[in-house]
Amino acid sequence: MLEWEAALLAQYDGFAEQYNQLVKQGGPTGPEAAFRYIETQLGRLADVRGLAICDVGCGQGELSLRLSRSGADVTGVDLSSEQLAIARGESDRVRWVLDDAMELGTLPDEAFDFVVSSVMLMDVSDHAKVFRASHRILKPGGAMIWVIMHPCFQSPFSHPLGDGSRKVLDYREQFWKSGGTGTIRSTLGAYHRPLAMYINDFMGAGFALGRVDELDRLDTSVDVLPAHFAAIGFKLPK
Repeated sequence: MLEWEAALLAQYDGFAEQYNQLVKQGGPTGPEAAFRYIETQLGRLADVRGLAICDVGCGQGELSLRLSRSGADVTGVDLSSEQLAIARGESDRVRWVLDDAMELGTLPDEAFDFVVSSVMLMDVSDHAKVFRASHRILKPGGAMIWVIMHPCFQSPFSHPLGDGSRKVLDYREQFWKSGGTGTIRSTLGAYHRPLAMYINDFMGAGFALGRVDELDRLDTSVDVLPAHFAAIGFKLPK
C-alpha cells in the first residue's frame, strides 16, 4: 500500500465512534441491510458452525460478532486500529487483525471457508486487489460474499426526485467526496465504479460467479430503488 493510501484509510480512526453509533442505531443509512443479506446467504450455503470466516474490512466488528454467535470461527480484519479497539472491547471470541484488505498479508493461503465484505470495497483504491487477496485465503470450494452501496442509485451523482425515482447524472469511475462537512463521505470520500467493473474484476480474480442481488431498502421513505448491490462467487476446487 502506498503511503498516501495508508494515511487516507487511517483517517477512519477519527470516525470510529461515529461509525459505531451509526451501526448500533441500525438506521436506513447504515450497513444493516448488508449484514442481513450476508447472514442469510451464509445460512443458505452452509451450517457455519465450526467454519472459518474472514470478515474483510470488519470496521467496529458488528458483523463479525453476529457470525461468531452463530458458531463460526471468525477473523475480523481492518486497517483502522480505533475501529478494532471498539471491536475488541465487544468480544474476544473473534480474532481481530490489523491488516490491509488489499493484501491480507498476515493471513495464510487457503485458510477460510468463507470471506465476507460488507460495504467496504468503495473505500479502497484497488478493489481487484481485495478480490485477489480474498481468493488466495479461501479454501478450494469456498465462497466470497460482498455487498457495496449500489453505484447506480447511491452515489453523489444520483439524486432523489421526490416521486420515488432518481436522476443519475454521472456513472464514470472516479473518486468523490460528498458535500457538507463533518461526515464520513465529506471527509474521506469514496471510489465510484460501475457495476460491470466490480463483476468483471471479481471473475478476473478467479471467482466463479454464483449470484448477484440488488437489495431492497429498509427505509422506502425516500425512494424504492435498491440501495445495495451484492454478489457471491466461488473458488473452484482444484
